[in-house]
Amino acid sequence: MRKSRKPQSAVLTAPNIYDTLTTLIRILNNAIKPDSRPLNVESNVFKDKIRLDNESKQFFTHTKFSLIDKHFHAPDPTSDNIRFLNRCRFQLELILMQEKPELLSATVKPAYPLILQELGCSTYKRDLKEKPLNLSDKATLIAEQHSTLSKLGCVTDMNDNIVIDAFQTQLLHDTTASHSLIDALVEIQKRRESEKLEIEIACKKCESFVTTAELKAAYRQFEIPDDGEGIDNEVLIGLIRASLNPTTMESLRIIAKARNDVAINTLLEQPDSNTIGLDQDDPTMDLFYAQNPVGLTNIGNTCYVNSLLQYIYTIKELRETVLNMEAYVENTDAADWQGKVIDGQRLSRQQVIEAKDTVRELKDLFSQMEWSKTRAVVPSSRLVDLLRPTTASSTSINSVITASEGQPYEMQDVSEAMLLLMSRLNAAFVPLTPDNGGPPVDRFNSLFYIRAFKKGMEMDDVTGATKERRIPEDSSTLILNADEDVAMQELIDNYFYESRNADSRISSPLTSIDGIGGDASIVAERDIRVTELPPILQIYLNRTQYNRKDNSSYKSSATISIPKRLYMDQYLESNQEENAERFKRIKLWKMDRLESRRALERIQMKRKELASNKQTDNGLIDRKYNVETINTASSVDAPVVDTYSSGIEAESKEFPAFCDMTTTDIIVSESDLDEKEAEHLGKIVELNARLEGEVAGMTRAEYKLHAVFHHEGDINFGHYWVDILDDQSQPPRWFKYSDERVNEVGMAQEDDILDGKQGPTACFCVYVRSDADVVQTVWRSIST
Repeated sequence: MRKSRKPQSAVLTAPNIYDTLTTLIRILNNAIKPDSRPLNVESNVFKDKIRLDNESKQFFTHTKFSLIDKHFHAPDPTSDNIRFLNRCRFQLELILMQEKPELLSATVKPAYPLILQELGCSTYKRDLKEKPLNLSDKATLIAEQHSTLSKLGCVTDMNDNIVIDAFQTQLLHDTTASHSLIDALVEIQKRRESEKLEIEIACKKCESFVTTAELKAAYRQFEIPDDGEGIDNEVLIGLIRASLNPTTMESLRIIAKARNDVAINTLLEQPDSNTIGLDQDDPTMDLFYAQNPVGLTNIGNTCYVNSLLQYIYTIKELRETVLNMEAYVENTDAADWQGKVIDGQRLSRQQVIEAKDTVRELKDLFSQMEWSKTRAVVPSSRLVDLLRPTTASSTSINSVITASEGQPYEMQDVSEAMLLLMSRLNAAFVPLTPDNGGPPVDRFNSLFYIRAFKKGMEMDDVTGATKERRIPEDSSTLILNADEDVAMQELIDNYFYESRNADSRISSPLTSIDGIGGDASIVAERDIRVTELPPILQIYLNRTQYNRKDNSSYKSSATISIPKRLYMDQYLESNQEENAERFKRIKLWKMDRLESRRALERIQMKRKELASNKQTDNGLIDRKYNVETINTASSVDAPVVDTYSSGIEAESKEFPAFCDMTTTDIIVSESDLDEKEAEHLGKIVELNARLEGEVAGMTRAEYKLHAVFHHEGDINFGHYWVDILDDQSQPPRWFKYSDERVNEVGMAQEDDILDGKQGPTACFCVYVRSDADVVQTVWRSIST
């Protein structure tokens, strides 16, 4: 007896999406075969897995199937059709891989790791704080697609340098997306608590970039809809003027940064905008304005100018002379005005007038800094223009270049800006006449200039006899080469006694300290003697170095230890003449220390060469050296010339085998290098101890640290700030000036400013003579 079947349900259940995808993939896979059969749309499999409806008809039509007598016929198996069907099948496989990769019969590899490999990015540098990612894992890929770092084209474990590079690249190609990019970077910085990302954000804000939240809040305060989008600048300025008052100045600054419009920046320069009608609850008001310095607003890449202006504002004589400029400036309107000459350059009337404009703008700013009750005031764009040289290397009086409308200023070096500022001040003010009736001198030279000389020989044109003469070596700033990790005192020693030659030789009493260079002979090429020290000692740490191999410049990351006190007695000519034997020992020890430094450089160069050509054989490194090559390598990238009599002699003292060999093979072990390195380091420690003991009693010419300028970034961009000491408060306080933000640095963090704790950022230091009353850090003429 046949059992009766149950009737099929009239209501069909919808096909499962995953079953549909796997079925379609099999259909397309069979369609490329020569013996593929037509697909019956009435079959139970088709009805259960696909079903004939408008969507399925559209799919089969797109894939070139033909519906004939309720059967879908595959297209002819031509090469083009096969290629097309394979692409369609692969797209379906990708869709299925996103949800159910286990249903795929064929293995489809995730594309992301392969793309990284092809682009050379699979071995990127990772953030050590982050867990390494497995980019082959589907869940990881999905999470990365929705991460904040993906907005910058990065993944979570990429390090800060890659994140910054990706951020800068996107910003360069699409500045209209700057707000969202800044937002992403801020979010990443908050999660990582990264100081490097924080500095990058500060640098970009210096370039007029702000976050979306800051911009929206600023527009809302002026009741401007849609974040100012689509509103003409003239209309925008009208809306701003209607609501402009001291409580909205901070919002105006944010809008001015975002728009970078000259007309909007002009609104910031209204003379009374910083001094009237402030509410006690206004966040821009400085509640401690009588005790703290005022900040300076960055108007586009002007952090270097702001840092410089904050420093010179603390110099009492300069500040008071500028504020009372009418009594001291040149009278270019006088009929008998003859012009003036500075550093051998004769200035025209127009150049002096331009210099007086600089002083006038400076006076206006100083007045605001003195009387303002807000946390920050805005330097005028005219002042910034006047402090910008016509070329990156120019420091003399010349025509002014103004920033293009809508564009930030190009960042300059703070030392160049200082030289240009002093040139303009000297041009604007009447020089001083000495009491002894000598020639006039520039008004501020006595504040900064070190009077010094070095001895030279010249031949008499008549008799042919040689005689000694003094060659002036006056300088307003000591320029020290910061290319290695040393103390500042050692860099100053190198400045005054820098190198040697082999013409005249003096035996050093320390040549046998550690068995190195037992017969070394030396003579100082650069022996500068100081005749007069200024009240203010300026020191520029030159970090711009040149790589001859790559023919490129780079910024040195050397750590320089910055002392609280400097003693300059040992460089004075009067002290050297009174204690000739003592100073002879001091100079020789300094020469020996410098020699050991150069030897350490050569050892490091050898170590790099050996590492790049390493062939291990029983713990020895087999390496060929040519004497001529060694001589050249000894001087490459070394700012001071090799101070032994020749390169061969220098190498022979460190590695005796060089004495008897020319182009033969030389076997050098890494242990030999370690031993020689330890010997020279030990010698430097002993020499430093002897020098410290020898100059211990020389403390009359004492200088105390007043300011340290910092630069974070490379030689082309970055952010400047300055730390300045207020030693007239009790107890003394350090302030960090970073554009609008002026924060007190607790004495517990003083080590971050001193002793090299700031790493490679310190670039300009200012010391003040301890017995000189020349600076006053806080000067605000208002009562609380």
